[in-house]
Amino acid sequence: MKICIISPNLSGCVSILDCGVTYLATYINERTAHRAAIWDYTFRRKDWKGYLKKKFAQDRPEVIGITFSTLYEGYVRESIDFIRTNLSRDIPIIVGGIHPTLKPKETAAIDGVDLVVLGDGEETLAETLDALEAGRSFQGIAGTVYRAKGGGLVENPKRPWIKDINALPFPNYDLWEDLDKYFYFLGQLWLIGTRGCPYNCTNCEELPLREAVPGCRYRVRDPKNYVQEIQFHYEKYKNIGLRMAHPFDPVFPLNREWTREFCSEYIKSGLHRQLPFSVFARGDTFFNQAQGVEFDEERLKWLAQAGCREIRIGIEAGSQRMRNAVHKKGVSDEQLRLSFRYLKKYGMLTIAYNMLGGPGETKAELKQTFRMNVELNPDKPIFFIYQQLTHDLSKMGLLGQDHQTASTVNPKSKKKGLVRNPRDQATIQFGEPLASAHYSKRWLMCFQGFCYSYFVGKRVLKLIFRQKHRFFINLVKYMRQGHKVGGNMKIVFAYFLGSCGDNLFS
Repeated sequence: MKICIISPNLSGCVSILDCGVTYLATYINERTAHRAAIWDYTFRRKDWKGYLKKKFAQDRPEVIGITFSTLYEGYVRESIDFIRTNLSRDIPIIVGGIHPTLKPKETAAIDGVDLVVLGDGEETLAETLDALEAGRSFQGIAGTVYRAKGGGLVENPKRPWIKDINALPFPNYDLWEDLDKYFYFLGQLWLIGTRGCPYNCTNCEELPLREAVPGCRYRVRDPKNYVQEIQFHYEKYKNIGLRMAHPFDPVFPLNREWTREFCSEYIKSGLHRQLPFSVFARGDTFFNQAQGVEFDEERLKWLAQAGCREIRIGIEAGSQRMRNAVHKKGVSDEQLRLSFRYLKKYGMLTIAYNMLGGPGETKAELKQTFRMNVELNPDKPIFFIYQQLTHDLSKMGLLGQDHQTASTVNPKSKKKGLVRNPRDQATIQFGEPLASAHYSKRWLMCFQGFCYSYFVGKRVLKLIFRQKHRFFINLVKYMRQGHKVGGNMKIVFAYFLGSCGDNLFS
């Protein structure tokens, strides 16, 4: 059977090269008799309906799959409605991803959805396609929820997480027809060496995912296998814009021995001279109290020698109460200070992630976040609006009298420049804040703008000083291309500062 898997990104973000979708389609193509293609809205949002019609006529799929994240719920529903109204009332529609995994019944109840896949989708989707081809029902397919002919929901037994992720084929990014555009805007390729995360931060969905699916959620690939994959992609894409590898692992250098082995293999392969890489870490990642080391400088040295040029760390909040009592990060101010100090010592570029407007956060605490970033002085600080995602804040003990969720903007606040564009509701960078007794939503949005204005202004001046007229030439070209493909221009500008030309390594 032929399945086409939709990446329904209509947010205007130019970086949604979905690793999970790539793994899924690659597995179907390489490990089964079925065929899979990827349909991507990212650079087609000006006429995504026309794009769907064209692809449906060209590819003639027998099944449609849709990856479903909470931020894209509106886009998923729009896609299903359009397919059922304009393309086919009968074609099976399968949805999967984090949102369906955590809310399977609600997702299966969406009109037009035939099957929901929970957890890792590779094996489950393969069995589902086998059943459809043979004319069998979905009964007994582990890891699925579906609506029976009588209208009731059927929950099959849960399928454990895949144990050995080394056994999965290397993802084939050629399946993305606009890969050249991704490389133009990013210069990077997302990669996965782990699935899951061992931490319990409340702003993330890892803990509920562990509880939703049996088996071991956090799995790590063999470092040699991981390096082999990166080399495989480098040889394929080095001449079409790949300038940096970006392992998308939540805490890449968490394990000391694993980090040493990866760096050793990366150097042996010669990639350390050819392809720099960027990784995620935590403020406490390099602290190894078990071995009596206050800061594990050697681990950072290995990364630097292997060609790591950039490390991304979640500050999250300048207030230790917010960071540790609310977000449950378990990272102290001093650990952040030491980490950034050593990162600068080894010439690492730093990206700092911050969340504004978390449950119970006050104006004074928000200002602490700004001051913490001024002190740490990251190269590329990012200030997100806190996203609730699939969390039930009341069950998490995070929803008090000073906060409430809100799905609509107060009509009185709809003044130009003060309310986010509706499309920003589905970007991780922006979106409507939680309602608060401490400040208005308008105030928080303006505070986010202030934070960006301060740090973006500093970065722009620095880049202009280094690049002179080249900065403006590159800016005009980049923004023009972003507008041409229908990008969200705020996000396009952010990626210009971080990824275009010399900016990637400056």
